Amino acid sequence: MYKQSFRFSLSALVCAGLLSACAPFSIKPPSGFVEVQDYSRHTRMKAHDHVGLSVRTFANMRGGTQAFWAEDLVKKLGMRGYTLVGQRAVKSKNGKVGTRLDFNYVPPGTDEQKFYIAVLFVTDEYRTVVQLAGDAEHSATYQARVDEVLGSLKVRGCRLGSKICGGSQPPPLQTSPPAPAPAQEAQPPSGGQPVQPVQPTTAPVNQPA
Repeated sequence: MYKQSFRFSLSALVCAGLLSACAPFSIKPPSGFVEVQDYSRHTRMKAHDHVGLSVRTFANMRGGTQAFWAEDLVKKLGMRGYTLVGQRAVKSKNGKVGTRLDFNYVPPGTDEQKFYIAVLFVTDEYRTVVQLAGDAEHSATYQARVDEVLGSLKVRGCRLGSKICGGSQPPPLQTSPPAPAPAQEAQPPSGGQPVQPVQPTTAPVNQPA
């Protein structure tokens, strides 16, 4: 009975170790943060000053590189009203090279100034994004802590002889302001009949998430 229990415990430890080694990333909560969600591909933490820290992993696609996905991220955030104010190369605890992108942001319908930091790591298997966000008054404090956060992060998914891991950094990027809202249609003159719009012959293309 004792031998069977020992073998079971040993097998459980080995399995747990393998699962940890195969996870897309691992990170320990930095000082002042508590983990509030923990999934295999998404970890979310928060601090007392309402600054949030999260790590999310998505599958990489064939042809996806560090430069491609960084530009894609900046373009999409620019369309949502984020302004890129900083960009530089960084490293994770296990030596994987990523791209740090710093943004300013004002939520629509408010005058609340926010900061948002995204750090992107692209490997053969995954796209891992570290996110720090909160009120602008805390921006300087957490901008200085990014290297500390990355010092406890390990990202995985590099294949032997990979050309994706350690690939070229994106060129200097910038956000474009969001497109202005379409102007309202002019009303027809008094007594006139409005022109009926032409219906599209094909379905519109969905906007990227």
